[in-house]
Amino acid sequence: MMSYHSCCGEDELSKLSKEEVPNHMLGVDDYYFCPLNLEDMEKVRHAIYMFVDLFGLTRFEKDCLIRFTLTVKKNYRRVPYHNWTHGFSVANSMYTIIKHSPKTFRPLECLALFIGSLCHDLDHRGKNNKFMLETESPLAAIYTTSTLEHHHFNQTVTILQQEGHNIFGKLTSNEYKQVLGNIKHCILATDLAMFFPNKAKLVKLVEENQFDWENPEHRLLIEAIAMTACDLCASAKPWDVQVETVKVIFEEFYEQGDAEKAVGKSPIPMMDRTKTDEQASSQVGFLSGICIPCYELLHKLIPNTEPLLAGCKSNLETWKNIASEKKTKAREEEEEEGEETDTGIEEVNDDEDEDGEETVEEIDDDCIDSRDNGDNK
Repeated sequence: MMSYHSCCGEDELSKLSKEEVPNHMLGVDDYYFCPLNLEDMEKVRHAIYMFVDLFGLTRFEKDCLIRFTLTVKKNYRRVPYHNWTHGFSVANSMYTIIKHSPKTFRPLECLALFIGSLCHDLDHRGKNNKFMLETESPLAAIYTTSTLEHHHFNQTVTILQQEGHNIFGKLTSNEYKQVLGNIKHCILATDLAMFFPNKAKLVKLVEENQFDWENPEHRLLIEAIAMTACDLCASAKPWDVQVETVKVIFEEFYEQGDAEKAVGKSPIPMMDRTKTDEQASSQVGFLSGICIPCYELLHKLIPNTEPLLAGCKSNLETWKNIASEKKTKAREEEEEEGEETDTGIEEVNDDEDEDGEETVEEIDDDCIDSRDNGDNK
């Protein structure tokens, strides 16, 4: 019964099976391609096109590919951000990297990277790993590290095992084992906790001029960084796409914050919907601390990914300007409030006895200390 409800509908399959896969789709291989204007079924068509464009249909069955893609779409939940649109966007970003640097990854690596990207957030619940652990989610009891990422891979395998869904059915046993293992590596790499050690290892290799494309471990590291880069691709899109994506990202954050409040926990400011003014500064920290270092490293090893780095840098500057304006406005409002408070205190002090009373300066200091403590909670 669960298998029946998690699989695509036969009417959708029948409709797409009658359609020819186009020979070309305009703009889909552009790093700045916008997925937001596509309906969900159009994303399916684009995903099928990208797969066929990269790998052809000689070793893959069209109906099986269509069925697999439709079921992948169905198994993304309707959460604000980690939904089918995000899964498609990450796959599209990986497709673009492969298209612009066709000799970088080997055929089976490309297959794992693309399918891993398409499936990397299957059945995401809109909450992060920390929330899963703290709320004692059943998933956290099964997977103690990279909880969601292990679940996403498990969902991928589950779909492949459904009747008529195994797109790798024509691969040899060794090829199948290699691709499946590589897909697991790629999906687990999207856990941001894994990005930092992966980056440190790769940076060391690059700085010491020790990176070797023939070394399997080194290739796994660049695959991992490429997965992170694609997962963060919204940070490199044109500003109108970036800002729309950030809206849904924060809505998902706020929903988690609401859930944390409901069980008596205090969410971090980024997930507190009463602190929307901190969005810009949060983005500055995220882009400068994670996205830019990721794209810089990727660019050193795969030079044709430069548009990702350039797009992210442009968005970072815009977020910095917004954050600066908000900070200036907040300071001006604070000063205005301070002036009003000072006037009130001075008037009160004029009427009070001088002996044993606090000075205006002392009261101001207490107010400032109290305000600072409140900001830092």
